[in-house]
Amino acid sequence: MQPFALPLHRQCEVLAYHPSGIWAINKRNGVLSHPNKKEGYKNSVLQCPYDFENERFHWLDEQGQQQTLYLVHRLDSATSGVLVAASSKELAGVLKIAFANREIHKIYHAIVEYNGKPVPEIWKDSLVKKSSQGKIRVVKNRAGLPAITKAKIDRKKRGANYSIALLCLTPTTGRTHQLRVQAALRKLPIIGDRTYGNFSLNRKIARLCKEDRLFLHASQININIKTCTGEKIKWEVESPLPRSFGRLLS
Repeated sequence: MQPFALPLHRQCEVLAYHPSGIWAINKRNGVLSHPNKKEGYKNSVLQCPYDFENERFHWLDEQGQQQTLYLVHRLDSATSGVLVAASSKELAGVLKIAFANREIHKIYHAIVEYNGKPVPEIWKDSLVKKSSQGKIRVVKNRAGLPAITKAKIDRKKRGANYSIALLCLTPTTGRTHQLRVQAALRKLPIIGDRTYGNFSLNRKIARLCKEDRLFLHASQININIKTCTGEKIKWEVESPLPRSFGRLLS
């Protein structure tokens, strides 16, 4: 049982709570992991002020007690799925180190344009992040950082003049836009990707299926850590695929 209620965005929910103080939140696509400095917190996962220096949300609960929640990692606003946070600064620090050391494993699902060819099991690229006019774009470059992802096809579907597939993607590195870029490099662009995708197919599917979103979902997270007090935590949390995925694949 969770110790207190979170001031959650109305389209988000708590998936699970671990007694150590770890929270797993189901983030809706289009919702920010943390507030935008310019726009405030109205569209962030928690509807309350955010301390950017300490990477934590803070608010007063119904009893007037100060509560805090530390953000451990982030998801792009267009990506839905499992977001992890912690009740204490110490636990958040342990989790952040575990994320940095790739000791916490994440699994994503993505619906992509499918070209009919076998999908390689291991994707390896060197990626470089560039910024132009305030926008980030990632490209392949020998001088870039290594990006590695395991991939497999879960389902396929042939529609009216298009073919798509549901991929299960397990990144072993955590580069900016990694899955989106690596999928596009293999001519398997993620449906709804407005930066690296097939824009004409995105529009076609949005018209046919009434679904206009990035079809990338953080579906599972596996935590296996030891806390500062020596407590061992082994915890797995899953987020079901959104209904929009089912509608597109049906």
